[in-house]
Amino acid sequence: MKKYIHKYWKGFCLAIFCLAVEAMCDLMQPTIMSKIVDIGVANKNMDYIVKHGFIMLTITGLGALGASGRNILSGSVSQKFSKDLREDLFKRIQSFSFNSIDKFKSSSLITRLTNDVTQVQNFVNGLMRIFVKAPIVCIGSIIMASKLNLHLAVILFIIIPIIVLLIFLNMKIGYPYFMKVQVSLDKINSVMREYLSGVRVVKAFNRFNYESEKFKIANENLGKLTTTAMRIMSLFSPGRNLIINIGIICVLWIGGKYVEAGSIQVGQIIAFTNYMTQILFSIMMISAIFNVFARSKASAVRIFEVLDEEDDIELNEVSVNFM
Repeated sequence: MKKYIHKYWKGFCLAIFCLAVEAMCDLMQPTIMSKIVDIGVANKNMDYIVKHGFIMLTITGLGALGASGRNILSGSVSQKFSKDLREDLFKRIQSFSFNSIDKFKSSSLITRLTNDVTQVQNFVNGLMRIFVKAPIVCIGSIIMASKLNLHLAVILFIIIPIIVLLIFLNMKIGYPYFMKVQVSLDKINSVMREYLSGVRVVKAFNRFNYESEKFKIANENLGKLTTTAMRIMSLFSPGRNLIINIGIICVLWIGGKYVEAGSIQVGQIIAFTNYMTQILFSIMMISAIFNVFARSKASAVRIFEVLDEEDDIELNEVSVNFM
């Protein structure tokens, strides 16, 4: 990957900078809102409310600019990266001997050149969009919530390790299934390629039913594997949402007691709940990251198997030159 990193690291870093600006703007808003409620609304100070409302509006506009820049850069870099990767992969396949082609099979090479490259492209695109933003917002929300009230932040320190464990299990279980999905996709391409290359023979001997049945079996196998993989991955999502929402209930319940005791203000509870919601959204995005990563990792392994293949033609040329 060094070749592609060296070529696109500037655009990548600029996209990450825009993303960081957007994330910082998102993290600042709940704190400003808590001050508006606790100081402006509580004291009926309209000047304070208008002033900080304008600050919130400015921060929102700055975040929108960051999001726009991030989207433009991520789309451009990921498309150019996939173009170069697909071109290098095609050139490498063109140099293969018959033994190497037979080793990978033509249908598998087509899948690697198309679907697998697309999976890696989607991951690179997401890496410059939500994949980096989600951890920044999640960690930043934990820090900001801890500054608001350390007692309520204990709830976060309890539920976050549970969420991390669920994400790890999600990744551990999901990766092997996505490898099977890509292999099954190879089989679909193989069946279609055999049919198209021998379509005249199929028509001559009236073998349409046989070919249809063969495609049906391969297609059903792909559907079953994909459904199984997505069901396994989706089992973890309700568990994560349940844990986060239990955390929000605990914040409202314990925070209500602190408000009654006069040790915490209502605006802080509102801000803390907003940070909990941001953490929930970030964790959902992080989970999606690992789902995409599991699939793109399987595709990347298959791509670099082709790029790293040692061709026997090159070895023969070396031996001839030596002699």
